[in-house]
Amino acid sequence: MPRNLFGLVTTLLAAISSCSANRPKEAPPTRVALSLAGRMNAQVHRNPRFAYAVPYRLYSPPKRTTGQRYPLLVYLHGGGDSGSDNLRQLNDDVARFLAPEIQSLEPFFVLAPQCPNGDEWINRRARPPFKPYDQSKFPESDAAKATLEIIQALFSAEPIDPDRVYLTGVSMGGSGTWDFITRHPGIVAAAIPVTGVGDPSRAKVVAQLPIWAFHGTLDEISPIENSRAMSRALYAVGAKAKFTEFEGVGHDCWTRAYSQRETFVWLFEQRRGAR
Repeated sequence: MPRNLFGLVTTLLAAISSCSANRPKEAPPTRVALSLAGRMNAQVHRNPRFAYAVPYRLYSPPKRTTGQRYPLLVYLHGGGDSGSDNLRQLNDDVARFLAPEIQSLEPFFVLAPQCPNGDEWINRRARPPFKPYDQSKFPESDAAKATLEIIQALFSAEPIDPDRVYLTGVSMGGSGTWDFITRHPGIVAAAIPVTGVGDPSRAKVVAQLPIWAFHGTLDEISPIENSRAMSRALYAVGAKAKFTEFEGVGHDCWTRAYSQRETFVWLFEQRRGAR
């Protein structure tokens, strides 16, 4: 090999090695994730129009009656669980959804898509503390678009009741929940955004949607004023929303929100189009 070509190859190999060494590695899956993975089917949604594929997990209730349709709970994870391993999004929140005391309320499907590193449920690249935003200035992320397509595909693939699709999410996923319901009104029957931030000017779009939002008063990442701004806007248009503030709680208020049995009792009472 000519010396100059050898030098070029060596330089390229060194560059590749350096990039590989500096590439952030995904954390190994937790015991909770590995346990849940055995109970949830792994799939990947691909659309050539999107910049990336979106992995997801689906829990199917094991005991189902032929001809009956069941609720679907869609969960949008927080920023810390982004990746491509289809495992990190299987966290303690998902474990609560699959817990016997919650599944005993009635059998239901659980969909947990995973947003890749480098993108968000809301494609706006903001940094904390997060504040309300103008939705019209930010295009919908491919991860959110893929989630909608997955939901629609499941209607024909699984015995899911299209009038009982529920959406919830925490932190980045809480914001993603606000963003999704105001971009796609009429898709879900109810929503539970947790520690999220939305666009108050879009309140009228979801005025008839049952919403139960949760937020901690000491949240420094997504300040409590974010939910208060949404509540003021929703109440101004006579919305069905309700808001719970956890006094003295910081950003992680989802543990309390999802630990309440009444959260899910309320959720499963909701039907799309019900007045």
